[in-house]
Amino acid sequence: MKRVLTALVLLPFFIFALWASNPYYWIGWVVAGTLLGLREFYALAERVGCRPDRWLGYATALIVLFAFQQQNAFLIVGSLLLLLALTLALSLFTAERFETVLIESAVTVAGVLYIAVALGFLILLRVSVEATTAARLLSLFFLIIFAGDTAAYYVGRARGRRKLAPRVSPGKTIEGAIAGMLGSGLAALGGKFWFFRDLPIEHALTLALVLNAIGQIGDLIESMLKRGAKVKDAGQLLPGHGGILDRADSILLNAPIIYIYSRILLS
Repeated sequence: MKRVLTALVLLPFFIFALWASNPYYWIGWVVAGTLLGLREFYALAERVGCRPDRWLGYATALIVLFAFQQQNAFLIVGSLLLLLALTLALSLFTAERFETVLIESAVTVAGVLYIAVALGFLILLRVSVEATTAARLLSLFFLIIFAGDTAAYYVGRARGRRKLAPRVSPGKTIEGAIAGMLGSGLAALGGKFWFFRDLPIEHALTLALVLNAIGQIGDLIESMLKRGAKVKDAGQLLPGHGGILDRADSILLNAPIIYIYSRILLS
């Protein structure tokens, strides 16, 4: 029940940010999600004895998102290189054990890459594509992902018998994965006929297949990170869902995909 109530509370604000003519509502949503997700990522790292440079990571994440909004690839690459250089340089004075410097610097940069760079593509899509087209693409993107996640969750709990990846996530089942794929496909068709009528049906179904497959990989990656940190959820911010990373695990790897597709669609 908590899962449904959380979705009902957040959904109106999410849809408003997605469709608002002013892109800064959407940018604000992505910025908040990025910082909260990065906080959870670094907390997972700390649980296994790693000490990432949190504040350097947060600052770089903001610069990266600003660079996406400005469509400045050089600033994105430069800020990541600067982050690596700064974490290594600061370690000269702050490191308790030099044996961990490389790992801690790598984890600091990895968090920004995994979360800020990934979600930055959702900002780039919004600001580089005509507003209504961007809103329709992003709506279809999230509809496919959330429908797949929901179908996999409920069918897996009710009917799941065969384990999908027992070593990584014992709760995930093959039945749930198949249901998730079907749920994404039906959602793609629904979105196509509801608000994206000019989208070719083969595009809608291909998107559903690709986004769901990659989303399930992203889900397993996050499960692996949580298992390594010996936690059930990455956070507790969203009742019934866990943390931001628990909700965004299917989104992170897919965000660059939907941006690339937007370039193909509009070429």
